[in-house]
Amino acid sequence: MALALLPQARDALRASPAAFAGCSNYSDSGVDHFNDPLFGDDGLSPASLGVVTVLCWIITSLAVSAGIGGGGLLVPLYFIGLDVPQTLAVALSKGTIFGVACGNFAFLWSQRHPHVDRPLIDYKTAVFMQGGELMGVVLGVLFNLLLPQARGVPRRVVIIMLSALVLGFNAYKTIKKGIAKRAAETKAFAAPEKKAARPAGAGEGDAPPPTLRQAVALEAEGKEGGDGSTGDGASEAGTSNVGSSANLVALDVQGNEALKKKILAAQARRFQPWAWALLGPMVTFFVVYSLLLGEIFDPDFTNCVVGYWPAYVSPFFFYGATTLYMARRNIAEGARMLEAGIEPVAGDIVWSRKSAGMLVPAAVGAGAAAGLLGIGGGMILGPIFVALDFQPQVGTATTGFMILFTAMGGTVKYLTIGKLSWQMFLWFAAVGAVGGQTGQRLVRRLIQRTGRPSYVVFLLGGIIAVAVVVMTSFGIQQAVEDADCGEDIWAPSTDQFVCEE
Repeated sequence: MALALLPQARDALRASPAAFAGCSNYSDSGVDHFNDPLFGDDGLSPASLGVVTVLCWIITSLAVSAGIGGGGLLVPLYFIGLDVPQTLAVALSKGTIFGVACGNFAFLWSQRHPHVDRPLIDYKTAVFMQGGELMGVVLGVLFNLLLPQARGVPRRVVIIMLSALVLGFNAYKTIKKGIAKRAAETKAFAAPEKKAARPAGAGEGDAPPPTLRQAVALEAEGKEGGDGSTGDGASEAGTSNVGSSANLVALDVQGNEALKKKILAAQARRFQPWAWALLGPMVTFFVVYSLLLGEIFDPDFTNCVVGYWPAYVSPFFFYGATTLYMARRNIAEGARMLEAGIEPVAGDIVWSRKSAGMLVPAAVGAGAAAGLLGIGGGMILGPIFVALDFQPQVGTATTGFMILFTAMGGTVKYLTIGKLSWQMFLWFAAVGAVGGQTGQRLVRRLIQRTGRPSYVVFLLGGIIAVAVVVMTSFGIQQAVEDADCGEDIWAPSTDQFVCEE
C-alpha cells in the first residue's frame, strides 16, 4: 500500500546509499509523489525540464499520428532526462498519454470518414476490442509475475527478449504492409493517366478517380496475379467484395429502403451514446479494481482474505460479458445492414460469428501482450488493425480513441495512490495534448497533399521499430543496474499470490 511519508522521511529515502550508488530502481514504494513540486528547489531542473518538454512534444506529435501513445519512448525520456524514480517515470508517462489522448480526441471528435458519412472513429470495433484488451491486460500481468526462469536467463531479460521479439515482428509486418499499400496507391494513381490517354468518347472519360477501395483491389491483384492480373482475384480475397469497381458504398436497390435510411442515419451521428454508456462503466471498473487490489480501500484486503481471489478474477467475467454483448450487437447490426442492402466499405469489418470469434483472441492477445511486456496496447493493436486492412486513418483514430480510456484509468489510479505528481501531470499532459493536436493536423495535411494514407502505416511501423531499440537498450541497462544493486532479477514475483500470514 502506498503511504504518505513525512518530508524528512522522503528526503532520507531519496538520499539513501542506494540512490548515491546509482541504483536507479531504489525502493520508493512508500513515497507519496502527489505533491512533488514542478519548480523550485525541490522541483525539476529548469534546463532538463525545457529539453524534456520539447522532446515530449516531438514524441507525442509523431506517436499520435500513428495512433499510439508513445509510452515506450516517454518512460526512458523521463527516467533519464528528468532523473526521477522509474515508478514516477511510468506514472508520468501514463499521465502524458492521457493528455495526448484528450488532445487527439478533441481533434477526432469532429472528423468524418474519408469515404462515407460517418465518424472517423470506428466505435463498434473500439468498444468490442476495448473489453477484450482490458481482460487480456489482467492475464498478461499475471503471466509477467509468474514468468519462470528460462535456461538460466534472468526473468527480466526474458521479458526484454520477448518485448524485442514481439514489437520487432510487429514493426516488420507493419512496414511490409505499408509497402504493399503504397504500391497499390501508386497503381491506382496511374489508372487515370491511362484513361486520359484514350480517345474521347471511349465511355470512361467521366469516371471518378480511383478510390481507396480500388487501391485495395489493386493490392490484392498484385498479390495473386501480379501486374498482369485482371482483378478477378481481388473479389476472392475479401469477404466484402472489395474488388468491385462500384462506388465505395454500394446499395442494393432491392434492400429495405426504410431500414437502410435508419441505419445510415444512426451511423452518421457524431455522438454515439451507446458507446459511451458502455465505456464509462468499463473504465470505472478498471479504476475500482486497481485500487481494490492495491489495498487502497482496505489495507487488510490481501491474498489471505477469502474474497481476494473472486475479486481478482472478476475482470474476466465483467469484460467477458461486455465483449460478448458487443459481439452479439455487432453481428446483429451486420445482419441488419445486409437486409437493408448496405455493402460494407473497404476496410470495414464484416461482422459475423466467424469474424467476431477471430477478433476476440486478437483483442485478448493484444491486452495480454501489453500486460506481459509492460507496454501500451497501441503498439499491439495498431499492427493488428493494419493487418485487418483497416483504412489507415480509421485505424489510427480508433486506437487513439481506445487509448483515451485506458490512459484515463491508469492516470486516476496513479494519482489516487500518490505515484504521480499533480503538478508534473498537468504540465506534461498539457504538452501531450498540444502534441496530439499537432500530430493529427500534420498527418491530415500530409495525406491531403499526397493522397497516400500508407504514410500513416509507415509512421506506425517506424515508431515501433525505434521503440524496440530504445526499450531494449533501456531494459538491459536497468537489469544490469538492478543486479549491481543487489536485486534478485532471477526470481519470479509470487508476493501477490502467496499468503505470508
